[in-house]
Amino acid sequence: MSKITKSLNKPAKQSPLLSRREGGFTLIEVMVALAILAVVAVAASRASSAYLNSVDVLRTRTLAHFVAQNAAADLRIQNTWLTANRTQTISAQGREWQVVMTLSDTITPALKEVSITVAPIIDGQARPVVTDINVLLSNSEQEIGILDLASSMTTGGTL
Repeated sequence: MSKITKSLNKPAKQSPLLSRREGGFTLIEVMVALAILAVVAVAASRASSAYLNSVDVLRTRTLAHFVAQNAAADLRIQNTWLTANRTQTISAQGREWQVVMTLSDTITPALKEVSITVAPIIDGQARPVVTDINVLLSNSEQEIGILDLASSMTTGGTL
């Protein structure tokens, strides 16, 4: 065989840059991966922010409930008979709280129902109420008496 035929049968040599394909990512693949990563990061950030906010709200409600129960316990321990509504500022649990005690009459004058509402004070302003409890107070100086429901019913009524 001649040199010319041998050279025709041989594959032509390609430059080393064109002959092998690199195993890396294209620019579009990298951009898509970064976009997906950004969406996931934003979603995770929002989820963690919502979680932290709910934890803070629950912590405030729990502490406010402690404050309300402490106010009710103080009324009972001091045997205080409230004659009018009361609003006071209390420093407890590392915060300032506005405690409002509202009186309601009951079926007998010897008992009073007290509704205790608690709101946090932030920057000198009371925020919305976060908890409320109701307690009954009895006046030890006044006799509770016997409640006769039958005599208070209209004639012909039955129990």
